[in-house]
Amino acid sequence: MPEEEVVIKRKPFETRIHEIDFFRGILICLVVMDHIFNFTMNFTSGWAGADHLQPYWAINQVMHFYWDHPVRMVVRWLCLISFCFISGISCAFSKSNSKRAMQMVGIWALLFIITNLIKGALVASGANVGVSAFRIDFNVIGVLGWSMLLYCFFEQKNWKWLLVVGLIGLALHPLCQVLSTTTFGKNTYVPFLWRPYVGDDVVGSASLVQGDHMPLFPYLGFFFLGAMVSKLTYAKDKKSYFKRYNWERPICFVGRHTLLIYGTHVLIIFGILSLVGLFIK
Repeated sequence: MPEEEVVIKRKPFETRIHEIDFFRGILICLVVMDHIFNFTMNFTSGWAGADHLQPYWAINQVMHFYWDHPVRMVVRWLCLISFCFISGISCAFSKSNSKRAMQMVGIWALLFIITNLIKGALVASGANVGVSAFRIDFNVIGVLGWSMLLYCFFEQKNWKWLLVVGLIGLALHPLCQVLSTTTFGKNTYVPFLWRPYVGDDVVGSASLVQGDHMPLFPYLGFFFLGAMVSKLTYAKDKKSYFKRYNWERPICFVGRHTLLIYGTHVLIIFGILSLVGLFIK
């Protein structure tokens, strides 16, 4: 009787490029932390009220200190750039980038529709749920989805094409910034190019307040630069360039499920703080 062949199934941690999952895991943890601070700041403002009740007001001021600090802004930009860059690198390992692109664009479209419906319902009812801005017209999901979709047209081309598109994406950013400050920019609704303007000189602009926003440029550029790096490295060798350590496992696990975490953590944070608010009231 022939011996049965024993097949040992290797776990994702052993088969995937661990450094990509690791860095992605760190980035999504920073995103979750940032949203915890933001939601806590909004909720404690309502709990403290006009009388600045303690300890809620003290917590609110700590959250404000974090939220308004210049260091946070720099870290936020670095995180967004890194997210797009690593997502560009990851394209080398996708079995179907077109399928992934359509999924991401679909998720962005749902996010756009649902948040606008919620915003409309809250305005119509006059309800105060502890968060002032629910509307999300274009954010990181939209950036990654449309960047990935555009990448599908360059997937089989030389890395130089990726470099050119990446540089164009970076170069368009200052142009969009300048246009957004003009009368045309303030009165034109193009959330994928710049944040919708909110001001007294534009009728109805208050309804355009965004809960989260991220323009397509310059981040599409960083996505394509990541894809270019991947074309010259990971796409050729299909191997890790750094030593793997067991202590990375939890962070890599988080990094493998960033989309799920991104899509659920806001609801969890909102639910927990809303529940706490019921006891406070």
